[in-house]
Amino acid sequence: MPLLRRLLRPDTKRSRSSMPRLEGRSTSAGVSVSPDRALQVAAVFSSVRLLAETGSMLPTGVFQRSGNSRLPAAEHPLAPLLTYQANPQLEAGEFWAQVLGWMLTRGNAAAYIERNNGGRPVGLWPVSWPGVEMRRVKDTGELFYKVTLEDDEWAPIREDGGLVRAENLLHFRSFGVGGAEGLSPIGMARQAIGTGWAATAYIGGFFARDASPGSTISVPGKLDDTQFERLLRQWNDNHEGFENSNRIGVMEGGAKWEKTTLSPADAQFLEVYKLTRSEIAGIYGVPPHMIGDVERSTSWGSGIEQQSLGYVIYSLMPWLTRLERTAQRLLGDPSLYLKFNPDALLRGDTTQRFAAYAQARQWGWMSVNDIRTKEDEPPIEGGDEYVVPLNMSPAGQAAPPEQRSLPAPQRRAQDPVDAPSVEDLPNWITQHYEAISEFFAEQGERVLAALNLRPDTPAEDLIDRLADDEVLTEILLRLALGLVGQVGSATAAALGGTFAAQETAAAVGASAAATAANINGTTVEQLKSTIGLGQAPAEVRESVRNMFGQMTDSRARVLAQARVSQTSNFASHEGAKQAGAVSKTWRVWDANPRKTHQRADGQTVGMRETFTIGSKRGRWPHDHRLGVDEIAGCTCRLQFNREES
Repeated sequence: MPLLRRLLRPDTKRSRSSMPRLEGRSTSAGVSVSPDRALQVAAVFSSVRLLAETGSMLPTGVFQRSGNSRLPAAEHPLAPLLTYQANPQLEAGEFWAQVLGWMLTRGNAAAYIERNNGGRPVGLWPVSWPGVEMRRVKDTGELFYKVTLEDDEWAPIREDGGLVRAENLLHFRSFGVGGAEGLSPIGMARQAIGTGWAATAYIGGFFARDASPGSTISVPGKLDDTQFERLLRQWNDNHEGFENSNRIGVMEGGAKWEKTTLSPADAQFLEVYKLTRSEIAGIYGVPPHMIGDVERSTSWGSGIEQQSLGYVIYSLMPWLTRLERTAQRLLGDPSLYLKFNPDALLRGDTTQRFAAYAQARQWGWMSVNDIRTKEDEPPIEGGDEYVVPLNMSPAGQAAPPEQRSLPAPQRRAQDPVDAPSVEDLPNWITQHYEAISEFFAEQGERVLAALNLRPDTPAEDLIDRLADDEVLTEILLRLALGLVGQVGSATAAALGGTFAAQETAAAVGASAAATAANINGTTVEQLKSTIGLGQAPAEVRESVRNMFGQMTDSRARVLAQARVSQTSNFASHEGAKQAGAVSKTWRVWDANPRKTHQRADGQTVGMRETFTIGSKRGRWPHDHRLGVDEIAGCTCRLQFNREES
């Protein structure tokens, strides 16, 4: 059965036409509100259609988490059901439109999972929610569903009597305050919808029954039939029609023309009708201007891009997130998940979009073909190369000969050179601390703003990992490039050589991206713990504010020092390697070192070899391969050795 016809079906059997958690359907406007009647209100239909069609048009994909990576899982046997064809009679986009339609009207939607003889899902069949009744086994509390199909519905339900176990039915719920069912937006807002329906009906009746003329001509005294017909004919002949508009009217015999207007009561009722459109838009959380209410100013942003961003984040994403979490049950693996891609709705204008591409190209995380793919353009030959920020040469390319042949200071080649300690780089620690602290402060403001709008927003939705990872990567990469250039050049010069910074750009970029992902991942986990304490909304916001306050101070300082230590050790190692150092020695500088570090003191290995520190192996102090236990608080340094040539 088509979605709209099912939503409008006048069937009123048992409680199947009543709305979840709605005691009665009467309103103060004297209108009985049901989903079929509510959809006849233009604002309700516009809101439901907008959200359902926008959600169903988005590209979908199945992905798998693997550490910090997110890999497409298009080959997974269940991916086609969620992204291409839900069942032999229904493609996936129409399936999601039906599911969203039921959630937006009834607050719940159901899809029967068809399985083959081996138990693997082979089809998803949406069933109308009025035909689903939730039940529980008294002794165990196990949830199951009694499914009754309408005459024009079909689904391959194998269970006797339509008693379907929970694992064979996907139950999509809208917002709720307890219980197994979601709340119906129409049911909970029936007063505003009832007023809107009454206003629509009144206005229609007004035009159907209204007999008031557009204007009147009054004369003193009484006209006979001949005089009446003559006056009316003369007025119509001279003023009726477009070609006679605005002609001078000549009245005789004391006749007077007057234009009629709506009564104050009728005019005010039209304003009530307009007001309900804005209220109904608020029920569904959609911008009023997107359902045709353009008379009032909007606070959703001043440009199309900002308004689209607000609509996607605050209107559409909560519904899509509910679909994604419920669909994950079908995949049966916590590392697998469904993802709707709203990027197509967030495209800026040409200038803004191309500026973003230029930045991504410059900093090396997008190639020409990556950009062309986003613009639906075919790839070009040589377009898969990534460039580095220093001179836009292909990543990994050696420095120009003239750079390598710069004269170096003369020194004894056999003298060892020590890597700088973090205490030798106070300015870099300050720069890192200020940049990271500012990032945390801005991130905290965005989280608190989102909590003010929706206090029940989960931690994963409060932080846009993709966007924040990119922003923090750019911050760390900018700082790292300067620090690597300074330390690497100083170390190479001390050994009598030169340093080509661009040879390390790819590794520096990868390190910045990994560090940014780890920092934001930890922030999300910390946020989960903070908002998951069952506090009141005001207390949650205060806890989150305190959390980010500590992050902008103590956590930013710790991260700044760790990042400078890691980057400077890497830079000195690469500078020494490029300058021709043949070996490196682990040196302990702490008066009370760890036992594992004390045993490693004086250990000498080749430049491309690793040190043995306890049970771990690493290339330098603060190498991530050593693990947190060997890195935290470490003050060890490297000594680089170059034999006599």
